[in-house]
Amino acid sequence: MENSTILEKHKVSSQSLSPKFEFANNILPEEIISEVEQLKGDESESGLFEINTANNVIKLALNQPDPVQLYPVLILENELTICFADTGVGKTVYCFQIAMEIASKGYITLFLDLELSRKQFQKRYTSDEGAPYKLPDNLYRLDFARLKKIPKGITYEDYFFNSLIYAIKKTGAKVIFLDNLTKLAAGDTDSAKAAIPILERLNELKANEGLTIIVLEHNKKVDTTRPIHLNDLQGSKMKSNLVDAVFTIGRSVKDKNLRYIKQIKVRDGEVIYDTENVKVCELSKANGYLSFTDIGFESEFEHLKQPTENDRENLIEKVKELSGKRKSQREISFELGISLGAVNKYLKM
Repeated sequence: MENSTILEKHKVSSQSLSPKFEFANNILPEEIISEVEQLKGDESESGLFEINTANNVIKLALNQPDPVQLYPVLILENELTICFADTGVGKTVYCFQIAMEIASKGYITLFLDLELSRKQFQKRYTSDEGAPYKLPDNLYRLDFARLKKIPKGITYEDYFFNSLIYAIKKTGAKVIFLDNLTKLAAGDTDSAKAAIPILERLNELKANEGLTIIVLEHNKKVDTTRPIHLNDLQGSKMKSNLVDAVFTIGRSVKDKNLRYIKQIKVRDGEVIYDTENVKVCELSKANGYLSFTDIGFESEFEHLKQPTENDRENLIEKVKELSGKRKSQREISFELGISLGAVNKYLKM
């Protein structure tokens, strides 16, 4: 086949196709469907991998719709995303705000809240005058049923997922928020051993039900003198290998109510909020309920604590300690969130 795309070959305009189901098989001419199926037949599997030519990958991808941004640019449809932050930063506030916006677009949304009691939730979304804020009718909140016991002969994890699937089927939800991973596991997710099976099941659930899933998680103790990075995700950074995207919420040193949003990992979307361009917000009741109000964009370094001489000495000591454990300079750079040049400089001191 020539290097021209399938659509060019058959002279079909993408504008004539449905924007939501662009290039879906049920709307393509039969001759194009046949050609796409033939390309699929050219694929071969070898263990964990699918082998295909680079040209065929592009042609096959033409048959897939572009990612739908449910909440630009952080939440893409049919992705599993982690939002992590320190305790008290406002990750529940921000993610529920995202859930409200997604629901307002017509998507049935579930928010599993294992953090707030009903009374705490009510107060958060009630004005100072006692008037409750009107939330979208297609936004559902789940919490644990009181005094509910796990039936004999089934594990907590199985019972949890069975209950979640029931709620999804009953409401028809397509977007799920889980707050948070530690309580979801009814134990410690600080190790990959505990977290990975849960994330694997969430991926399976996402694929089987066509869901978009956002999981809230804590972070490790943060060094506020350096940018937040993937290694700050609580437990093992291996969690990130099982999800499509990761973003974080940082606390600004400028003001106690300032926060910033930063993308840490992106698979199919676009990185907009990076270290040089974090999204700055104020946590307040300006919208009538506790929420994040956008302020603008700045470098993450403007919101970090300036390191003292004591901080620098502790960092040098940590670099040498990790080097003594036979960690490479690159591994030390990643773990401590500093440049390779700084690691090399500190090792010579």
